[in-house]
Amino acid sequence: MADLTNVPGYNLVTLMKRLEAATSRLEDLTIFQSQAMQAKSDADGAGKSIEPGASASAVAAPAVNSVATLPEPEPELEPEILPKSIVEFDSFIETSVTPFVKLSREIDPLVAEQAQSLQDAFMAEREFLLTASKSKKPSVTSTEYIDLFKPVSAQVIKIQEIREKNRQSKFATHLSTVSEGVPALGWIGMEPTPVPFIGEMKDSAQFYSNRVMKDYRDVDKIHVEWARGFIAILTDLQAYVKEFHKTGPTWNAKGEDLSKVLAASAPTASVSSASGPPPPPPPPPASVFEVQSTSAPGGGLNAVFSQINQGESVTSGLKKVDKSQMTHKNPSLRAKDIVVTTSTASRGKTPSPPTKPQSLKQKKPARIELEGTKWIVENFENNPEVIVEAEINHGVFIHRCKNSTIQIKGKFNAVTVNECSGTGLLVESLVASADIIKSQKFGLQVTGRLPTISIDQSDDGQIYLSKESLDVDIYTSKSSSINVNIPDEADEGEFKEQPVPEQLLHTVVNGKLTSTIVEHVG
Repeated sequence: MADLTNVPGYNLVTLMKRLEAATSRLEDLTIFQSQAMQAKSDADGAGKSIEPGASASAVAAPAVNSVATLPEPEPELEPEILPKSIVEFDSFIETSVTPFVKLSREIDPLVAEQAQSLQDAFMAEREFLLTASKSKKPSVTSTEYIDLFKPVSAQVIKIQEIREKNRQSKFATHLSTVSEGVPALGWIGMEPTPVPFIGEMKDSAQFYSNRVMKDYRDVDKIHVEWARGFIAILTDLQAYVKEFHKTGPTWNAKGEDLSKVLAASAPTASVSSASGPPPPPPPPPASVFEVQSTSAPGGGLNAVFSQINQGESVTSGLKKVDKSQMTHKNPSLRAKDIVVTTSTASRGKTPSPPTKPQSLKQKKPARIELEGTKWIVENFENNPEVIVEAEINHGVFIHRCKNSTIQIKGKFNAVTVNECSGTGLLVESLVASADIIKSQKFGLQVTGRLPTISIDQSDDGQIYLSKESLDVDIYTSKSSSINVNIPDEADEGEFKEQPVPEQLLHTVVNGKLTSTIVEHVG
């Protein structure tokens, strides 16, 4: 290496600076080439080309930014493994409840509203069963258990309120069908006999569903299908409960406490807190004695008193009567109308006192009372839920009831329906007979055994027999429009309507009177 220390104008400091500058350029060149090659690779992968003259930083920037904005992949949640009982309950809702709701929408918005509440009730019951599958069995009086049952009971109450508020609807029988059967969802609290309980509710609903099928059988088949669909829901529910919850809801002996399961599944925001406080009650009606303005006619008692206090000016508004209009000065006017004086009226017959208006007649109170071994049920009007718990030695006397449904539970001796109108009677089993006397538009359904039915001076009645009571003896006299509905063996849940003959032919044969039924052909 040559000795540069003797070169003119040269010094060691200058040499060191030149070496540092050369090293810096080499480093910049290496970085530039590395960035350019990476940018070209990213652009080729994206199907893009690098334009000539673009700087390395401009080319490399998109690649750096795209990497920074990529979202992090979310972890996939494993699907919840449902118990077989819940899977089958979902299948039951899909195959039985959902088609019924669809049919209800085709009939009427009010019927559809009630059916939607029915589906909501079943969905609430599904949540009850799903929670029970994760929890230990709690006390039925615990707060957690009551809270768990509330969504089901709330929908049941809503369904029954729809019926009560729309009794004048043309679809009142439809609403009654669902309202009578929906308490079957309360099987979850009927340990250890939930299956028979559902059967009882189905029998109650069938009383009204039979009416729907009868009224619409020749009018619109969709109503018949609707009625059958609801009874099918209760039949399928009964079969489901019998298979998976025969003695009551199935709880998890190895699960956690119900309070912990409810806390884990509780939503973050409370629905009740968002709804706010209830509105204040409406103001009371104004008193009839409240002082009102006298400027307008009919201004209350104050207006009357103000008119009286006018003194002599009270007659200023009266119309003057002309002499030509005075009867005592014009005999021709007296001839037109006969004036009966007090003395003349006294010589005639004493007029009969006016009858009290029907609206002012006091109605006898309804009552249901056990007198000895006889139940007295009388004077019920527009009551669909009159229930009697009878024993085998009891008799039941139903008197002057109107537009009501009376259910007698248990096996008992006999029942008499007297002077009733629009009344339905649902019985289980009788030892003796059921007597219908002087009643119109009545219904009688038996779910067990009934040996004898007697109908006297009654019209427009429907009798529904069970399979156990097909050997019944039916006596009729002075009655018309009586139909007996017999279970159809080919179609379960359907009845065959058989009219009771009303016309007889009487002939004398060998000196004896013989009577035969007149058959109408065609």
